Amino acid sequence: MNTKRPAAVLFDMDGLLLDTEVTLKRIWQREAARLGFDLADDLYAHLVGVPNVLCEEMLVQWFKKFPLEEFRRNWKAVREEERRTVGIPPKAGALELVTWIEGQGVPMALATSSRREALERNRAFCPDLFRFASIMTVEEVERPKPDPDIYLRTCAVLGVSPGACVIFEDSNPGMRAAIASGSRAIMIPDLVTPEPEVRAGAAWIFPSLVHALDSRDEWFCGAAI
Repeated sequence: MNTKRPAAVLFDMDGLLLDTEVTLKRIWQREAARLGFDLADDLYAHLVGVPNVLCEEMLVQWFKKFPLEEFRRNWKAVREEERRTVGIPPKAGALELVTWIEGQGVPMALATSSRREALERNRAFCPDLFRFASIMTVEEVERPKPDPDIYLRTCAVLGVSPGACVIFEDSNPGMRAAIASGSRAIMIPDLVTPEPEVRAGAAWIFPSLVHALDSRDEWFCGAAI
């Protein structure tokens, strides 16, 4: 078995590097309740890792006469106010992990289901976290996660083989994309637990980025490529 360092390390953003998913869940559930709709945890679990525009379409399918425009205005206004007053904290271990990988001389990339506008707002809060050779957002691909397109295109930009890369994800759709790309997929679950298919295809599952950094000799120095 040939063991060597990965050619590149790719990351998702929301819920993995930035602690945004918990906040968004709270806002969406609260604003839906204000409009008279129960966006329960079991329903919300289907939205994790899915682009917001597709999540909104799902709400319209689930709830009859759902006032989408009012809901969209409300949740975006609340989120922006919280960003302004509270900020966007990085996930535990995120800064330490990207700093360590950078020190190893291995290129990193970001491939997110968020739009470019949201990414730039996030970068303004945590500029030290964004040390990526490539950043790709959902507008740049025809098929979002769980399709592997965004990861395959990112690898092409970096000039590396997907099979020689490691990908970090927090959601099941993101993990399905990472696994389908042929990369070594690592899950750091945030709001959801790994689905059976994801658990079977994951190279590693760690409870946090702190644990992933502590286990770097396993997945970085000894990654089977």
